[in-house]
This record gives sequence, structure tokens and C-alpha cells, in this order.
Amino acid sequence: MTTAAIFGSLVLLMLLRVPIAVALGLSSVLGLWLSDISFEIVAQRMFSTNNSFPLLAIPFFILAGEIMSIGGMSRRLVGFASALVGHLTGGLGAVAILSSSFFAALSGSNAATVAAIGGVMNQPMAEKGYRPSYTAATIAAAGVTGMIIPPSILLILYGVVTGVSIADLFLAGILPGIVICISLLVLNRVMTARMGIERLPRSGGRAILRSFREAFWPLLMPVIILSGIYGGVFTPTEAAIVAVLYGLLVGLFYGELTARALYQAFLRAVIASAVVMFVMNAAGVFAWLITINQIPQSISAYLAATAGSQVVYLLFVNVFLLIVGCMMNAAAAIVIFTAILYPAAMSFGIDPVLFGVVVAVNLSIGTVTPPLGVDLFIASAITKVSIERIVAVIWPYILVLIVDLLVITFVPPLSLLPVRLFG
Repeated sequence: MTTAAIFGSLVLLMLLRVPIAVALGLSSVLGLWLSDISFEIVAQRMFSTNNSFPLLAIPFFILAGEIMSIGGMSRRLVGFASALVGHLTGGLGAVAILSSSFFAALSGSNAATVAAIGGVMNQPMAEKGYRPSYTAATIAAAGVTGMIIPPSILLILYGVVTGVSIADLFLAGILPGIVICISLLVLNRVMTARMGIERLPRSGGRAILRSFREAFWPLLMPVIILSGIYGGVFTPTEAAIVAVLYGLLVGLFYGELTARALYQAFLRAVIASAVVMFVMNAAGVFAWLITINQIPQSISAYLAATAGSQVVYLLFVNVFLLIVGCMMNAAAAIVIFTAILYPAAMSFGIDPVLFGVVVAVNLSIGTVTPPLGVDLFIASAITKVSIERIVAVIWPYILVLIVDLLVITFVPPLSLLPVRLFG
């Protein structure tokens, strides 16, 4: 009875388009009332959910991404990417994809990546004859790498929930992020070959070197952050603070940080962090409630018995999380469904680091999948193209991302080799 009421109320509230954090909170309150548990537990669980040192990395990485965006770094990264791949077929689409991967290594956020690179690339792609809907779809799809390439906020959340090393998760996200970037570049070339878009002139060695020099300091940031983590100089949380300080120094060096822009960056970071933490608070209460009702244990045991093998279980997880990603905020999904899916994965002997990458890739695909794909809404706001028109064009990207997901899932060395070499 309690289980049906908890999940039934959650689904009903989501169908009514109630914000996910509010839906989770109301479903939790209903579950507490039916379980005859004092409502005081809500405040306790909210506090304990956020009382985590690794979780501090999220607001700082969000702030770092905002500072990188206003400090001239996104524009310089786009310039470097343009020098490298701008002369190819669909060159500006390739520039958007490659520069998104560069920026993902600075921000760890898909939303920040889409907003930063989309703001720079929208007008140039329109001037070169790219259809607005294709521009929006490419910018949105390229943002997926922001949730995979370290420092990934989703991988941080997974590490906090499961206790898996965040440093190892960051290592495991590098090659899958590169694979996704390359596959999107290939698809962009295929899709633009029939558009007859004029190519950019090929950049010479001097032009590439000059653009590299201009983008050197932004490109150095992920090297400093990752080498510091794996060299034992600082933790992932401390690395997030270093990223903020580094972004401030580079922005001041470029002379593009103004007091007003910095205030706006802090404001956006506070709002984005508050949204994430609100979702985490509500999801934490919900996860605790279903745990004390033995729901995850029951579902996990059922899945383990039903799946029968590691391959079947991973296929089930992929299908399930792809559906979840279409309908639920990724942060909430990580907290709730990791508690359900993780124990069964361990019973099948699936590496916990690999499983984290699989979960993150699944939920990142949800950011470009209707009806609730957040990257679609951001790209729509930037390009002034309706969601319906973007969705009509983005399906080839989604199909390629699903193929990437299967490769990442069933070729474990792609994720685990860097961990074994450097972890």
C-alpha cells in the first residue's frame, strides 16, 4: 500500500508537471504519513543529504563554468577549435562539437556548455547557411559531453551516493567522452555533406599556433585540475575551488571580467546550485523513505533473479534509465535509482566505476530527449527555434548517442583502462 502510494503520487505529480523537487517532497511527505513517521525526519534527512564534503564540488564547478563563460575563455576555445576543424565539411558544426568538449573539461555541466558555446556559435552558423533547427540540435547534442568528460557533476553525485572514488570516476569518463565527441563529429559531417554549406578556409600552421596560444590558459585548466587530483595534491572538492580561482585569474589576465559580469556569474551559479541542492534534498528524503520500506532491496533482488546474467541486466539498466532520463531531472534520478540499481549490479560483478559511467551516459542522453530534455530548452532559448523543430532534427544525434552508450557499456576497457593505468 505504502509503496504504491509513494510511486503513484510521484508519477501523478510529474504528469501534472509539478517541479521534480516539489513532487519528490510531496510524495515523501505522503509516504511518511502512511508509515506513521514523524515529519521531523524531513529536516534531518535534508541536512544529512547535503552534509557531504564531496558534494561541495558541485556549486564550485558550476561557478567555475560561469566564470569561464564570461571571462572570454569560451570564445578562445571556439577559435582554437575553428582553426583545427573549421575547414572540414560542416566545419562550424564540427567547431561547435569540439569546442563543447573543450568547455566540458572546464565546467562539468551540460547546461553551462550549451549556454556558453551556443551563445558564441549561433550567429556564425546562421551566417554560413546552417538551418536554425540544425544549429540548435547540434549545440544541444554537443552539450552531452559536459556530463561525461571530467569534472562531471553527474559522476560526482554518483560517487557521493555510492562511495565510489570520484577521482576514479573522472578518469573513467575521459575516453567515453572522447568517443562521444568523435561520433558526433562524424555524424555532423555526414548530415552536412548534403547541405552544400561553404567551407571555411583551411588554417595554416601559424594560424593554428596563434589560436592555440590564445586558448592556452583555458586549455591548461583541466590539466592542472586532473593532475592535481591524481597527483594527490588536492581532492576533487578542493579541485573545484582551484578551478574557480584559476578562472578568476585567467579572466583578469584577459581583461574581460567586469564587476557587473562577475556579479551575474555568481548569481547564476547560486541559482543553479540551489536548484541542484533542492532536488538533492528532496531526493535524499525520498531515497531514505523507500530504503526503510525495503523497496530498493526488494526490487534489486527481483532484478537480479529475473535478469539472470550481467549482459541482460546491463541492457535492462540502459533501457530503464533512457526512459527515466526523458522524464526526470538527472540529479534526482542519480540519487533515487542508484540506490535501486547499484546493489544488483554489484551482485552481477559489474565494476562500480564502469556502472557509474553507464548511468551518467544514460542520463546525459535524457538531456537532449523530449519531453524534459534541459539542453533542448537552453538551445531553443539561444537560437529562438521551437522545441518541436529541434526535436525533428536531433533524432540522428540521439541514435548515435545510444550506439555510443552500447559501446561504452559492453567494452569495459574504454572506461576502466585509464583507471587501471593511473587510478
